[in-house]
Amino acid sequence: MYFSSLEFSIYTPNQTIDTAMVESIINAINSENYEEASQLLQQLQQDDPDNIWIPFYQARLAEAQGNVSFANERYRELLPNAVNPKLMRQIRQGIERINQQEIKERQTALDEAMAESGSQEMGILVLEAISNELKKTAAQKFGEIMAIDPYTARLQLPSRSWRLYRTGAIGKLNFQAEQLKQADIPCFTALLGKVNRLKVYSVLYIESVDPKVTIVYEPKKGQRDIFTFEWSEVEQRVEGLLPIFEECVDIGLRGQLKRTTATLDYAKMCDLHLPKKNTIIRLCDQQYRFLEGISFSDKQKAQDGQATMKESWQHIMAFINEKNPSILTWSEFTPFGESAIDFQELLKLIHPHVGLLRREETPWDGAFHLYSSLAFLKTLS
Repeated sequence: MYFSSLEFSIYTPNQTIDTAMVESIINAINSENYEEASQLLQQLQQDDPDNIWIPFYQARLAEAQGNVSFANERYRELLPNAVNPKLMRQIRQGIERINQQEIKERQTALDEAMAESGSQEMGILVLEAISNELKKTAAQKFGEIMAIDPYTARLQLPSRSWRLYRTGAIGKLNFQAEQLKQADIPCFTALLGKVNRLKVYSVLYIESVDPKVTIVYEPKKGQRDIFTFEWSEVEQRVEGLLPIFEECVDIGLRGQLKRTTATLDYAKMCDLHLPKKNTIIRLCDQQYRFLEGISFSDKQKAQDGQATMKESWQHIMAFINEKNPSILTWSEFTPFGESAIDFQELLKLIHPHVGLLRREETPWDGAFHLYSSLAFLKTLS
């Protein structure tokens, strides 16, 4: 980059500077003699340490050397304190040059990422929770990367759980995720194809637990089969509540009947993850056949046939906790689901493996399977 000495020809009172020295600095930068330019700047700083042009020249030198991060930071520090119109203009020009250079470099890197094999496959970008204390700084960086204003960026950064943020070509999403991680914004990506390739067994009941766990499932309507595994193969689990909707009739303001859909109950879900078998064992209190499965405690045996669904489910969960007391449990499905149901087209591409009897399909089923699958794939990455 070539700098003209004419740029530095106008100064305000108290900001005068040795023009011969300036000429020498400019010539050194233009000839890429950066060591000489640095030495001259040090000498200039000794002569007039408070002159605001000194840090400006330091920023220009850093920019010429390719240290754009330092140059950009210094330019932005100087701008609020600059009163000389010439200086302000040159600072803004420096910031704009760096912005344009960063845009060009990002586009080049993105083009390279999109040229890689498999980069066009459908992918998912998930933002992880970030503390409120870090949100202000993170929102600024997030807004720059995603080209949105800081206020909107702050609203989109989750503080409690995962947020399904974007879908598209995995090459682009991986590129964006890498930028976010470098800015200390936690996130991860996943391939939709991997989500759909996970094996899922929806449990009708557990037939035995010794010496191995044997579950009975329904591969097709009206058919039954068994699957066995060891408790040691279960490395984590996912818990969540799926809303059960019913059509209700309300009386409107004028006494007219009005049909609405309301959430009347929730189905309790529990997924056991077996990474080595690429398998999810899925239990649901609304589908589990408690009278056909084994009893999980003496109390349950005493109540056989009389216990409520809630009590029977609690017995199963207590037994699983006893067998796997220290495994990781993912339990923030609901806030994730609230972000996921906005991606209707994505959820249509996911087989939910949830056999709840419903009057009509709901995106919540696909959202739960996506949440569980993402937790499964994240532990493998």
